[in-house]
Amino acid sequence: MKEENVTVSGLVRILQTYPRNMRVVVNGYETGFDDLDSDIVSVREICLNAGEEWRDKQHLRAQDTKTKGRAAIKALVLPLPVNV
Repeated sequence: MKEENVTVSGLVRILQTYPRNMRVVVNGYETGFDDLDSDIVSVREICLNAGEEWRDKQHLRAQDTKTKGRAAIKALVLPLPVNV
């Protein structure tokens, strides 16, 4: 069952269904895969449902001009696979 909004506890539940020693990778830039670098996992302030233009994602960085006046939350940001 897909969770609508995955939280850290939801992510832990998902990860617990896999072997603890299974390697974690992300898609490479054009081909192949790279190891997940813990240095690129970060906490950012985002504004929910702020994306309005066709090229916007659902949520935007809080410091973006078009999010001024919107409430921001902290979110754990994982790197996006490049070629899904």
